[in-house]
Amino acid sequence: MRISPSVVAGTSLLSPDMPEFETAFQPLLGRAPRALLAPAIPFSVIVANDTPHTIALLGVRFDMTAPLGKPYSVIHYADTLRSPEKADFLAGTRRFVCAEPGYTSLLLQREGEPSTRGRTNLDSLRQMLDIRAELDCVAYDNGRFEGPDSLGAFERLARQRAMEAAFKARIIDLNPQAAEKLLLQAAEDPQDRARRTLARKLLEGLQAGGREELLNRVQSHRLKIELWR
Repeated sequence: MRISPSVVAGTSLLSPDMPEFETAFQPLLGRAPRALLAPAIPFSVIVANDTPHTIALLGVRFDMTAPLGKPYSVIHYADTLRSPEKADFLAGTRRFVCAEPGYTSLLLQREGEPSTRGRTNLDSLRQMLDIRAELDCVAYDNGRFEGPDSLGAFERLARQRAMEAAFKARIIDLNPQAAEKLLLQAAEDPQDRARRTLARKLLEGLQAGGREELLNRVQSHRLKIELWR
């Protein structure tokens, strides 16, 4: 595992071949047996948050080269922007991130076992000729966003927030029949996963408790915090 230096001040990546990795890794284990995570360590990094802020969005990018020389890239995001007060990547703490996200979840949950899919994906990672990790983006609990953001998460999250706000406002203005028609259409939208997810949540409320429950869900649905640079 190779790493690229972080361009976000106060953050850094630790690779498994660095002495600091083991020092940071031990406190993160909790109840998760080290033996379950050991196969994933060569394909993992630890992100150090030495800023004075809690990180509510973390994006770690892995660039890989397959046996025939074909390049692959993936970014694993950890997102608590809808409830930043619950984010646990606090100032001064460390976060384990594996190129196979199932092992990241295993450590965070501190119990359970790797899935069959996770083990299979780990076998694929062993075939890679090269793996490099870098910090792609972070957003703090005050909304400040930093990082290269190679996949445009900043713009995507801004669009999602605007869409959800407009969708909530529109639903409130509709009668139950019109609201159900709109929600049924949006719930099958193949182009917008966020809109589809919100529509299904609201539709479930309408069908279970009528307009009153629909409005309760609209009002209780929290938008992700607004990001800024």
